[in-house]
Amino acid sequence: MFGEVLGRVMVNPFTSLNVPEILRVGIAGLCFLLSLLSFWLIQREQQQEGDPRKGILQAIYTFMIVNLVTAALVAASGYLGARLPNKSVADELGATTYLTDTLSYFVDLTKWTEQALGPVEITRSDSIRKVSDTHDNYEVPYYTTGTGIDAKFLTHTTEPDFDGPSEQHGAEGKHYLYKIAIGGQPLGYTEYVSTMFTFPNGFKDPNSEWWQASVAYPSRTVSVVIRFPASKPCKKIRVFKIPGIGDQKPIKENEPVLSNEKMIATWVGLNFEGKSRIEFDWDW
Repeated sequence: MFGEVLGRVMVNPFTSLNVPEILRVGIAGLCFLLSLLSFWLIQREQQQEGDPRKGILQAIYTFMIVNLVTAALVAASGYLGARLPNKSVADELGATTYLTDTLSYFVDLTKWTEQALGPVEITRSDSIRKVSDTHDNYEVPYYTTGTGIDAKFLTHTTEPDFDGPSEQHGAEGKHYLYKIAIGGQPLGYTEYVSTMFTFPNGFKDPNSEWWQASVAYPSRTVSVVIRFPASKPCKKIRVFKIPGIGDQKPIKENEPVLSNEKMIATWVGLNFEGKSRIEFDWDW
């Protein structure tokens, strides 16, 4: 049975194949079809009477080499294209130094107790793309009204720094600076960093609380998942945008979704300018 199928394919390699479906695979499908065509050409030449013609074999080998080089160039261009910044998106969002392709937060409130006012663990993950030749590092300010913030670096190529605490005149709480020293990297450099920040006692209100996600650089996608304690599910949650030092503006067209008996709140936003914050206010 296998021999019959192979024989039919070798008569004309494209009559019994679904070429469009194979090409859907992408570069792998194209390489398969080109390799099959080369094999078919060699097989046809072997069926000729007498010795294989050197000129035809040379042409087939040249065809094979050109196919391999073309496939390699296509694969390389796809890889490099994915790594280079999307200039139109960067311009549209006003990115001048860095663009965050994805910025995600997991806010874990499940260990919070009314007696300890914590701890709350917030895991921040940044997919960073450098869109200029700047020598400035990737920096995000942090602060808390509690006793402090601890940082645990989970995933990185360049290990971040978390400096502080410090007190700023006229500003509430203790301030920190989350810094990733990639200013010396070239244009188009990408970095994925994930860090867990622990707030021992920064969430003090047992009835209504709030938390802000800092969007320091233009971000294509911002996602937030908040998990509430089993004894304190979320009653109501609202989301606001705070551009720069501007006023708080409610986001009504894209509200958080509560699930799992109001134990989990999920929110996703697209295309945020830098130097802004997203605030979540909830009753629990």
